Amino acid sequence: MNLLERYIFKRTFFAFLFGLGALCGVVWLTQALRDLDLMTSKGQTLGIFFTMTSLVLPLLIMVLAPFALMIAVIYCLNALNSDSELVVINASGASMKTVMKPILALGLIVTLAGGFLSLYMTPLSLITLRHYITQVRADLVANIVKEGLFTEIEDGMVFHISGRGPNGALLGLFMTDDRDPEQKFVYLAQRAHILKTTEGTFLIMEDGTIQRQIVENNNISLIDFKSYAIDLSELAAREATSLAKPRERPISYFFNPDPDDPYFTQYTGRVRAEFHDRFSNPFYGLGFASICLLFLGRAQTTRQGRSIAIGSAIAGCILLRILGFTATSLTNSSATAIPAMYIVPLAGILIPLILLTSGWQPKIPTSWAFAIEIISNRMRKYFTKTGFTPAP
Repeated sequence: MNLLERYIFKRTFFAFLFGLGALCGVVWLTQALRDLDLMTSKGQTLGIFFTMTSLVLPLLIMVLAPFALMIAVIYCLNALNSDSELVVINASGASMKTVMKPILALGLIVTLAGGFLSLYMTPLSLITLRHYITQVRADLVANIVKEGLFTEIEDGMVFHISGRGPNGALLGLFMTDDRDPEQKFVYLAQRAHILKTTEGTFLIMEDGTIQRQIVENNNISLIDFKSYAIDLSELAAREATSLAKPRERPISYFFNPDPDDPYFTQYTGRVRAEFHDRFSNPFYGLGFASICLLFLGRAQTTRQGRSIAIGSAIAGCILLRILGFTATSLTNSSATAIPAMYIVPLAGILIPLILLTSGWQPKIPTSWAFAIEIISNRMRKYFTKTGFTPAP
């Protein structure tokens, strides 16, 4: 790259980092607030809280990076046009490649980084998050269940103890298990304790009863026991295997899926769509950069024309992503739609670049420019009446 190309690349790159950081920060904050009960009702440390909420960052970066790149390219090209730098570049005899090269280079970097996140980092972080969730649930039973409080370990499983005895004994245990929609269990025990072995973590209950209710016929049975054990490690096993979603599976799983996997047999379409989405999704960053270059890569002399160009670039990027979501949805239903998942982003890259290199430039209809001018004048009058004067 020459000096001018490095200048454009650097300016767009830092705008991209700032936009990506702002977008990820806002979305991460909403996720963190939603999981705030990790430190309140579930009694976890601040380190566990930040670790678990930060594990969603690879997914957020993968999803938001193309939009951050779109914002950065629009900002940079619009600033270059406002400062008349695009006019100077054109007047100096420099070709369109001077503007295209740094923007497309950044788009290629975002595409490669998105591919790494999509194929490796995102599934790794999500499955690690699942293991943290099961660890929190196990710690909840062993250490965090409070005396006199009903504590929900997971959906349909609630614990209550009346007190704690020597050596960590749980006194007056009451537990309900409604996870199975066909039957419900209620456990009562005078004492209980947690036993951790190499084979797993067990809840050992002593001197109690088990009440079992069959939902279909409302049949209730009662069993007395002197000692009864529940395997708490099955929560971790069930979370990490049978309930793992396609996005949490490593890429190697898709090349050789287990035919006996209940998720694969029941949701084959989702697995198929997720596999191809991991390879096609990173190309949208380069597609967004190409669309923005098509509408904003050349100098605009009027404010109305530039506003329409910005709006057209944003609309083009959004339309491209909607078409991508549609192709993914169709692939979920039928394997014949698989080529569309690749055609859409590649068309978003190639068509704008072909039009741009051929010299085609979008023409702004005169009626649109007059309409924008009328709306702008009315808004300016309104703000003036309310005491607010927008910047000229």
